Amino acid sequence: MTEPASIFDIVDEDAKRRAIEEAHASVAAGNVVDHDVVVEWLEQLLAGKKLPRPPPLGQLEANSLVY
Repeated sequence: MTEPASIFDIVDEDAKRRAIEEAHASVAAGNVVDHDVVVEWLEQLLAGKKLPRPPPLGQLEANSLVY
């Protein structure tokens, strides 16, 4: 008797394609955060500082300071 398929073995190709398209659009819109900014933010959280998460690059103002 064969094992039933796991939920992890079932791939909805349409949902996968839509998710990838949404991710590409999000990146194109600037909804990303620079890796170094995230690392610095996480280090400050580990040091006990409570900070809001860094804004995406597409939302930064021209003269804003980044952590």
